Amino acid sequence: MKKSLVLGLLTFSVFSAGTALPQQTNPSASAKLETIFQAAEMPFVKLGADHYKAVVSIDTNESDSFQVFLQTIGNDPNDVDLQIMQMVFFLGELPKGAAPPNSLVKQINEWNSNLSRGSVFILEGVILYQSSAWLSKSDATTLTNDALVGHFTSEKLRKEVELYLKQ
Repeated sequence: MKKSLVLGLLTFSVFSAGTALPQQTNPSASAKLETIFQAAEMPFVKLGADHYKAVVSIDTNESDSFQVFLQTIGNDPNDVDLQIMQMVFFLGELPKGAAPPNSLVKQINEWNSNLSRGSVFILEGVILYQSSAWLSKSDATTLTNDALVGHFTSEKLRKEVELYLKQ
């Protein structure tokens, strides 16, 4: 839980500010991720060092944008085995200055206990779903599959989050 919160805090600060994390990955990680995006024929734009926005298409009428952050676990940005890509999907936003309802916090804890992959968190009023994958184990197929899992999971969660935002 603590690790998810730390990753969530780092992610959201990058997500909202559009700047890179203090611990950047090796430039070859960015090149590898861009090659994977291209091989997957997934449109993307680089927003900053180690920070991308991409689009996964389900069919001609459905697509979802998400953000990808490259990060390194540990202190060695050259250790390719410890480079991860974190996918972040927007779920909703609380009204400005509003505290999250206790029922939503309880629901997020339940989701995080039951999700087979990823986690949901709230930071500064924004509700996000994130999941991570090892960059060294990723290719066009796994990136597409991970993005589809993220899309379908966040699509379901968005509908449920919306009910709490209407309260």
